[in-house]
Amino acid sequence: MFPAHCKEVSVKSVKFELTEENIKGYLRGKKAYIRTRYFIFNNGEDWAVALIVRKGPVEVLQEIASVHILSLPQETAFHDDPRLEVLSASAMGALRERLGKKCVVVRGKAEHVSFFIDEPPYELTIFDVVPPSPSKLEALVRSVLEYDLQDRYVKPKTVEMDLNALASAATTRLVMFPCRASGLGSGEDRLYLDETPELSAEDLREVTLVGCSLSARIFKAIYGAEPRMINMCPQELARDMGIKGPLLMKCCKVKEGFEASNGVAVVPWGARAPEVASALKAILR
Repeated sequence: MFPAHCKEVSVKSVKFELTEENIKGYLRGKKAYIRTRYFIFNNGEDWAVALIVRKGPVEVLQEIASVHILSLPQETAFHDDPRLEVLSASAMGALRERLGKKCVVVRGKAEHVSFFIDEPPYELTIFDVVPPSPSKLEALVRSVLEYDLQDRYVKPKTVEMDLNALASAATTRLVMFPCRASGLGSGEDRLYLDETPELSAEDLREVTLVGCSLSARIFKAIYGAEPRMINMCPQELARDMGIKGPLLMKCCKVKEGFEASNGVAVVPWGARAPEVASALKAILR
């Protein structure tokens, strides 16, 4: 359980012991603000959370009809972190799991207070090739989960395929990548297709392209020969590795937006946050 917004939460510091009987007795006969759905109670280091149901009619203050205890001190942890976005279910859910309690109450950014009660996450696999490292796609996903898909508790894990490791399987003198990336290294034995280096007939026999079908077509258009290849297509690598959805990855064949089918979403190589957000919404249902 996770409030839609911290505006639904009222925080009360009290002097009584936080038991079910005391909390219900305290709220009995009282009125609550029309937006309030939850009360967080605090007494020293003890915290508890309750859900209220209000009576009509629709007024700014409404009488409380019933109270349901969601968590008591023995099952509730408190965490103070001014960097944490309490509106993000994924951030809150990950923290609750790390603390190992049924419920976590958090005072986060701008001193907003909210809570998260144990619920199963959406399991998401991010498949990306590196370098650059860490995965740029993973960074995009984490940003989206904090500022866009705030209502869904998503637990992402990243599977990385290291291009340098792929290139180490080459038996030729030269290795060519589609384009430069931080961490791929440099030197006379490292070439980049987008720079269209001049290759002699001997070089063409001694080069391995670490690329995909698109880069192979570009190679042939430039040099008039089929390249010796090591496949780095994320879609094909993920399929060969048996990775199941929900799954997010990049592909140069997707020019803009995203493609999604059977729990697998593919975004462009240079994806932006809105494209990642739309792709995740399509597969995390």
